[in-house]
Order: sequence, then C-alpha cells, then structure tokens
Amino acid sequence: MDEIHKADLDRLVELASAGAVQAGEALAQLVGIPVETGAPVVVSMSAAEDGVEAARLGSDPDSSGVFFEFEGCLDAIIGILFPGAASELLVRRIVGIESGELEPTVVESALMEVGNILASHVASAIADRLGSRLLPSIPSLAMSDAEVELEAFIDRLVGPLSPRIESRLVDQRGSLIGRLVLVPTR
Repeated sequence: MDEIHKADLDRLVELASAGAVQAGEALAQLVGIPVETGAPVVVSMSAAEDGVEAARLGSDPDSSGVFFEFEGCLDAIIGILFPGAASELLVRRIVGIESGELEPTVVESALMEVGNILASHVASAIADRLGSRLLPSIPSLAMSDAEVELEAFIDRLVGPLSPRIESRLVDQRGSLIGRLVLVPTR
C-alpha cells in the first residue's frame, strides 16, 4: 500500500472515531452497561522491525476477534478484538448464561453476532459521514490469539506495514472490553 498523506490519515482518524463511537453505543446497549470510546490512536507498523513479531509480544492467547473487509466509499479492514476475560463476560452477558460451561458453538455464534452488529454500526457511521454506501464482508472469526490472527489477515490483504487506527472500548471501571482497529486497504 502506498504511503498515506497526513490529510488523508487525519480524515481516516475522524471516520474511525465516528465509527467507534457509534459501535461503542451499540455495545453499551447490548451489554447493558455504559461503554466509553477512547480517542483513536494511529499505530504505524513501519516503526517496528517486524510488525507481526511486535504484535505477538502483546498477544493474548485467550482473546477473540471478528474481522471484516469494508467495500464501498472506504476500502478498509475492520478488526474487533476482545481480550480473553472480556470475551467470556461479553458472551455470558449476551446469551444470559452466568455460570457453567459455554458450548463452543454458542460462544462462536454470540461473538459473530456482536461483531456483525458493531461492524454494521462502524460502516453506517462512516457511510453517513461520506454520504455514500459502505458494506462489511462476511466476517472471519478468531477464537484465540486474535491479535496475531488480525495481523495475519492484514498482512495477506495489504501488507504488514499498513497503518492501523485503533480505538479502545472500556466500561465504567476502565476495564478494556474491546478494541476496534481500522486499516485502510487503498
């Protein structure tokens, strides 16, 4: 991918912020607790000698994630990542099972549905700002080590040095519930 100009990157940050805020509001409705959206941060992988290895250093083997390609007014990848502890709490809240073992199919289904809802809200917010259409692809699900899986997904589609625009989703205690990652593909 060609280097992004600062004005283009600033516009992408603005769009990612709008999408993250709308997704955070949707997540708050889903889980029934307030969710705050952190300011987007641009992460440049070109600063790391090996982007994939840098991601592995901070990986969470119990994390999960749902990944999408956006097509339309903005060609991009969206990753929605949930740390391990947050992932289980999120699923339990969504399906209403407070204790006991969760069937893997229930976990996968709940995470895919949450991912679809959040990605649709991100797409809607961006499309509204641009006055055009934006559609998410069929999702890809990572049930473990989602950070590493997202990096592999990005590497396959646009290369390891592409900038990422990341927004954190946190609950009222300041605990990380999730993270939205937008990566432009053009």
